[in-house]
Amino acid sequence: MRKTSFITSIFGTALLLIPLSLLAQDNERAPLVDVWYIMPKAGMLAEFEAAAKAHVAFRQDAGDSRTWEAYSTVLGSNPQLYQWREGGLTWADMDAYIAEDTKNGYSEHWWANVDKYVDHYHHYIEEADYANSKWPTDLGQHPYYLVTSWNIDPGDNGAGWEARKEISKIAIEEGWEDNWLWLTRTGGSSALSVVNELKNMAAMESPEQNLYEFVSEQRSPEKAAELFGKFNARYTNRNMTIWAHRPDLSSQETAGSADD
Repeated sequence: MRKTSFITSIFGTALLLIPLSLLAQDNERAPLVDVWYIMPKAGMLAEFEAAAKAHVAFRQDAGDSRTWEAYSTVLGSNPQLYQWREGGLTWADMDAYIAEDTKNGYSEHWWANVDKYVDHYHHYIEEADYANSKWPTDLGQHPYYLVTSWNIDPGDNGAGWEARKEISKIAIEEGWEDNWLWLTRTGGSSALSVVNELKNMAAMESPEQNLYEFVSEQRSPEKAAELFGKFNARYTNRNMTIWAHRPDLSSQETAGSADD
């Protein structure tokens, strides 16, 4: 099979991320991801990382039931941005974790020890679309992830959403070789994201065949134009970010466990 890329196909030639233990094809898996984006204060990056690392250790020692994965930006519109993520959740899990936080003092410890190095925060819940993604259980953790996000047009009649599903269905059924994961965001402005793993920076090279060409080949040029046209009409303001996985700031590193 020729070298291909899911991401470069829809969006031109070439972003938080979900813990890799979540299986995209497992439609029974709880789909929610708790995501914190954190921007350190200018000139305090080293202090922030040291304090965040100590905080992760505190949570682990206090019996944190979650395994938080950490990432930092390598390329994008917000340099030196960090995120911590935990997936496989339900809304009821959110209530349970609020109670756990109150009991064990996770937030209290953060505000006392880390917040002084933080410029601002964003907190979202993301929902993984397992049925229309390809994210194998044995994928493993990669050093980098490419995340492409769009704003969702609130006036769309659903045609763009259905086009996204049909494009994904063709890619899955016809053996498109890349792995991808779709995420939608709750909180702030509505957004759709697709995630691709990157083994190295060389993986950003232009593919020999992009997804648009693949769909044209598997169906027809007319069908590809129709589907991608509907997608692009619904989703606007594309933003691309490369994130680096940070095991040194992830609670799995402190706990010595590789699974979420």
